[in-house]
Amino acid sequence: MDLSPVAEDYLKAIYYLETENGRPVRTSDISEALDVTSPTVTSMLDTLDERELANYTPYQGVELTDRGREVVLQLVRNHRLLETFLMEYLDYSWSAVHDEADRLEHHVSDEFTRRLAAFLGEPATDPHGDPIPDADLRMPDESPYTPLTEFEPDDRVTVEQVPHRDPDVREYLSRHRIGPGTRLVVEEVSPIDLVTVVPSSTGASVALPTHVARRIGARAVTK
Repeated sequence: MDLSPVAEDYLKAIYYLETENGRPVRTSDISEALDVTSPTVTSMLDTLDERELANYTPYQGVELTDRGREVVLQLVRNHRLLETFLMEYLDYSWSAVHDEADRLEHHVSDEFTRRLAAFLGEPATDPHGDPIPDADLRMPDESPYTPLTEFEPDDRVTVEQVPHRDPDVREYLSRHRIGPGTRLVVEEVSPIDLVTVVPSSTGASVALPTHVARRIGARAVTK
């Protein structure tokens, strides 16, 4: 399907907002996510609706169609395979691969993606622990990881999945050496929306806002 990278970015934004907040998605949320004006969003949503990639109702919001969701899942597959390649073979860090893959995902063919997946051994997850859609664009129904917010003080865990689309969150976690594979001790779960953890690599306490900690997936470590 002949779509511009800009149109594809709109579809991805709708997909992630649907996933995080439910549907239909408000135009104001898309405007904020993509840092564009409301009239610009409305114009693009009209185009996506005409192309049967989204169902847009003014003043009510927008939802992806099955066709639109298929386009997005192919982009997600491209993106996460590219991230895996960049980290495993070009020595990118987990915190740097997202932006690079964002630029590349729009410009690879389905055949390239098929070959890349085979070359990488058909990985199930990317460097951030996110699932990679399979060749039929199917996603797992549930994450195998437990949100960090569900652990108790003194629990020892290994981080398996980190939020990475927000550059400020990415930078904060990277600066405090928290990423996939990091071992943590949960120090405190505060009633004021903070989870404090201690990475084994630094031994220094790190305060995580609950909305960030909730998006960090982890596995319990047996003492």
